[in-house]
Amino acid sequence: MTPTTSARPTRRSPLDRSLRGLLREIRYSARHLLGCRKARRVNFQGQKLNLGCGKYLIPGWINADLYRDADVMFDIRARWPIQDGQLVGVRLEHVLEHVAYPDEALHVLTECYRVLTPGGTVRVGVPDSEKVIRAYVEGDNAQYFRVARERWHPPEVRLPIEHLNYHFRDRFGEHLFAYDRQSLSNLLETAGFMGIETAPFDPAFDRADREEGTLRLSGTKPSQQEPRP
Repeated sequence: MTPTTSARPTRRSPLDRSLRGLLREIRYSARHLLGCRKARRVNFQGQKLNLGCGKYLIPGWINADLYRDADVMFDIRARWPIQDGQLVGVRLEHVLEHVAYPDEALHVLTECYRVLTPGGTVRVGVPDSEKVIRAYVEGDNAQYFRVARERWHPPEVRLPIEHLNYHFRDRFGEHLFAYDRQSLSNLLETAGFMGIETAPFDPAFDRADREEGTLRLSGTKPSQQEPRP
C-alpha cells in the first residue's frame, strides 16, 4: 500500500524564485530607507520595542516591522535607526528564526544590546525545536502534533516527518534556523547579555496561540559597573 503524503510539486522555477527574492529585497531596502527617515521623529527614550510585530501591535509599545501598520519601519538585518542606550525593553517573538544563522541572528541581538539602556532586558521567543524533535521520537500521537494540527499546521500536513519539516521550514520556507535552548542562549551571551533565563508566558503581551511550542528566553544588558561577558 502506498502511504498517503501531502507533498505537492512546486510550480515555481528556480529563476522565478530568484526574481521574486530580488524584488522582495528591493522592496525591503526601499521601506528601510523610508522608515529610517521617519524614525528620526520618534522618541525612543525609555520606551519598549515590539520587534517584528507583523499585525500584532501592542498598545504602549513601539511596534516595529517592515510593514506599514507598524509605528516604525526598518530592516532588522541592517543598522537600526535608534541611538545607543535608548530603550528599556525589546521583545521579538517568532522573528529570529527568519534571519540567517549565525551572522544575521547575532547582528539582531547585538543591535538589541546596543539600543538598550544598561539594565534593559531583551525577551526572545522562537519555535521550540527540541520539543518537536522529542515529539517526532514519541510518535504520531505526541501532544505537540495534536496541538500543531489544531492551531498551526495546515490540514495537508499529516505525517510526523511532514510536521517536523513544516516546523523547521514553515509554509513558505522562511524559517532559516531551528533553535533549542543551548543555541539561543549562546547567541544571547555572545551579544553581551547576562542573567539569561527562561521567560514564562505572559498574557499581557505574548500571543495566546503561541503559548505552546515557543521557547522563550530573556537576558539583561549589564549595568556600566558590570563587566560584559
